[in-house]
Amino acid sequence: MGFQAAAPLRTAPSRSTGVSMAIEDMAGISTEVGKVVWDPLKLSANMDESNLNLIRAAELKHCRVAMLATVGWAWTATGTHFNGMLSNHPPVSFADAAAAANPLAAAAMVPGAGIWQMILAIGSLEVYWENKYPSNECAGNFGVPAVTQDPAELRKLQDAELKNGRLAMLGIISFACAIGIPGSIPLYPF
Repeated sequence: MGFQAAAPLRTAPSRSTGVSMAIEDMAGISTEVGKVVWDPLKLSANMDESNLNLIRAAELKHCRVAMLATVGWAWTATGTHFNGMLSNHPPVSFADAAAAANPLAAAAMVPGAGIWQMILAIGSLEVYWENKYPSNECAGNFGVPAVTQDPAELRKLQDAELKNGRLAMLGIISFACAIGIPGSIPLYPF
């Protein structure tokens, strides 16, 4: 992503007033959610700074994955594909996967060994990054330099990342539901 994730929350003097102060300082507060952090179940009421950082890191991770998944869905849905073989045993080419009825059917063509390769690669990256930048301390900030030194502009970019990510999460689940449950999403596929 081109900008720094939400900075870790500051430690507050006391648990009772400090947590709400830290929540009020988090990125993601906007008019869409009533100028408050969206927490309808009030789960953050009993969280300390470490847990808030962990939850924010999880949200950012899901946002970033959903944004990539949405682009991947569009890539696959248009029939665009790489050249060559996806798997030699059984023989499956990228063209075969692109010719599938939909992106879920294309994903189902990936052999079990390929799924395990992805799980191991993603798991290895997760362990590496969690050891280098613990979620409960870094809150999704992986040490990438911010694109701006202006705090107001940085906050605007952090809010934009969260808003785009939240929309992407709704989008990718909508795409999958539209394929899995035909007619469940109005106007899909346009």
